[in-house]
Amino acid sequence: MSPLREITHTMSAVPMHQIFDYIPFHEGSRKGNALAEEVYEHILREIVFPGEDPETQIHYAGKITESVVAKELQVSNGPVREAFYRLRQEGWLYTDRNRGSFLVDFSDPEIALDIYRFRVNFETGSFYGLASNISDEQLAVLGRIIERMDKAMQSSDINVFRQEDIHFHLTVNEMAGGPQYVRVYRPKLMQWYAMAYQVLVRSMGTQQYSTLLEAPGMSTHRELYDALVRRSSQDAAELISRHFLYIFKLLNLSSDKSQNS
Repeated sequence: MSPLREITHTMSAVPMHQIFDYIPFHEGSRKGNALAEEVYEHILREIVFPGEDPETQIHYAGKITESVVAKELQVSNGPVREAFYRLRQEGWLYTDRNRGSFLVDFSDPEIALDIYRFRVNFETGSFYGLASNISDEQLAVLGRIIERMDKAMQSSDINVFRQEDIHFHLTVNEMAGGPQYVRVYRPKLMQWYAMAYQVLVRSMGTQQYSTLLEAPGMSTHRELYDALVRRSSQDAAELISRHFLYIFKLLNLSSDKSQNS
């Protein structure tokens, strides 16, 4: 049976902020660290979806200081300092010794392409390695995710589709490399959506972004799953590379537009 059709263009776009409901920020707060986690999540939301809160003092791609954030959130500098450290480690902000800390500008074409390349290379390795070693139990888990995605496509429910899409990729990477893989992959996946929001959504609109991600010629998630069922490393690697190819084309288009403007 041929793969089900991809999402139709009549579907409503999923609000981008809901992505954070699908990607866990962390594995659970450690004792004495809950406040730092709250600060981390607050800043992260402002980085990915800047300007949604008109009262915020955090500005996209601008300078960010511990004292301002602490005052805004009415907390001490300790949790903010801890949150800043984690955000630096994950690549969300950088520090200039003479000028202070700044949020990374994910609308920069070079940064956007770097994020694209990371995800393609990382997931190509995950799918390639998992295909030859995947167990029947793991296939059953992924099969249930694919079934939910198929139902979402049939009912034109892009919200459920996006949730299961993210679940599928997180699960494959965890199966391929364990929790450590997910620790590396999770912040990069969130940066992928930060890039998508800043570069793609703002250039083409939310509705068009949501539908074009399921463009003709992309390998479907069921095709990816079928390659794992066949335990074909080569097919899995080729299909996951093709899965992201259209995004690469969109990034080049956005890059060209920014250079010509």
